[in-house]
Amino acid sequence: MKSYAILNQNNLFLSLEELKAIIDSDEVEYYHGVALFNKEPNNVAKRSSLIKYSGRVIAISHDVNEIVKNIKGECFSVDPTVITKEYKSEFLSIYDRIINNIKVSKKCKKMDLIFTEGLIIAGLRVEEKDNESLFKHSKKPYSQSGTLSPDIGRLMVNLSKSRKTILDPFVGTGTILIEAKWLGLNCIGLDVDSKMIEKSLVNLRYFGYECDILRGDATSLPFNNIEAIVTDPPYGRSVSVREGINNLYEGFFYSASNITRTLVFTTDSKLDWRDKLKEVGFNDISIHFIYEHKSLSRAIYVVRKK
Repeated sequence: MKSYAILNQNNLFLSLEELKAIIDSDEVEYYHGVALFNKEPNNVAKRSSLIKYSGRVIAISHDVNEIVKNIKGECFSVDPTVITKEYKSEFLSIYDRIINNIKVSKKCKKMDLIFTEGLIIAGLRVEEKDNESLFKHSKKPYSQSGTLSPDIGRLMVNLSKSRKTILDPFVGTGTILIEAKWLGLNCIGLDVDSKMIEKSLVNLRYFGYECDILRGDATSLPFNNIEAIVTDPPYGRSVSVREGINNLYEGFFYSASNITRTLVFTTDSKLDWRDKLKEVGFNDISIHFIYEHKSLSRAIYVVRKK
């Protein structure tokens, strides 16, 4: 069984990393804008933040005759996708050839017809990204400036590869916990601010979710054997509070290293925490950058103990 995923064109590398985390495998063939993998496509695009569609490959070839041979006479609703626009004129003749050999109806199964790097992929679409739930979660009762978007929260939970439980020790308004619950995980929250705890609980219950949220200090985490920590700490972008933020992060990293092997967190892209993470044993470090607006680019750290 070969499956495909159509990736987000604005974040191709990060889309690919999210796919690998969701299917829990690095065995992925990559073509520009498309990834092929040998697992079922169910619960891939639907749970993702960046993957547009996922489905099962019907035929794949550089030769249009091979594609036609595998789908001739069948009925499909066709969605053509040209990943690299410089091939658009070449694709038009291929598209016409394929369309003339099948029945086309909106009532039939949806077929993605993908053209990238001269490769033709015909696939039966199984899932699409769940934009509706992400939009719904963006309308939570309480929010504040700088709050993570549901898209980034869901992406971070997926990158953690958690299958059971996540802990967010800087819970804020609960964005990460909401996405964890939507993905079917258990969640635990922590925050030093009782008002933020109240707001996050209201937000969770607004969507029918429940999480245990405690008041506490992220530099002294009162837990053991947590599968993954996924969180959005304060960034301390003001110079006047930078020293305090440095102490906060260092204390948090040390405390986290005692209870988990996986940590996913965001920070200002101008801050570099690699040395501090290595000091406490998080020696497998990946960093991904997401542009938010002209005054902020976030860095997403995905760190593990080997």
